[in-house]
Amino acid sequence: MNFLSFTYKVGSWSFILVGVGHLATATFAPSTPEKVQITQTMKEFPITMLGTDSNLLLFHEGFSLMMGVLLMGYGVLSLLHARKLGFPEKEVIWVNILISLVALILSMKYFFIVPTSLLGLALLCFSMTLVNTVYSASKASIDR
Repeated sequence: MNFLSFTYKVGSWSFILVGVGHLATATFAPSTPEKVQITQTMKEFPITMLGTDSNLLLFHEGFSLMMGVLLMGYGVLSLLHARKLGFPEKEVIWVNILISLVALILSMKYFFIVPTSLLGLALLCFSMTLVNTVYSASKASIDR
């Protein structure tokens, strides 16, 4: 496996791991008296949107589960894209860098060290992939 492929895969797998961790945390977080109290308060906060009655707890849980699924899906799509083509396209690498950067900034503001580290790793790996891609392309044009 070459360096470009390795760094791209590590970046993609970082997104998958953040998604898995997100789902695991949302699903298996232990119950504490404080959590039970907050959960009850969230259940009592009604939300009506476009004719659907819900509550803040259901919205919170839904967004949390959806985020885990989408993070995993993003990582899997990145892996499948590179696998189908044999290498990641430069435009896709740029999108991955942008998404990783935004996700990292949000994670630094709202979350803790594990997702922040994994998203930082994704940004670093996608950036290294881009640098390697540009270097390889320029080296190939010089060799001609």
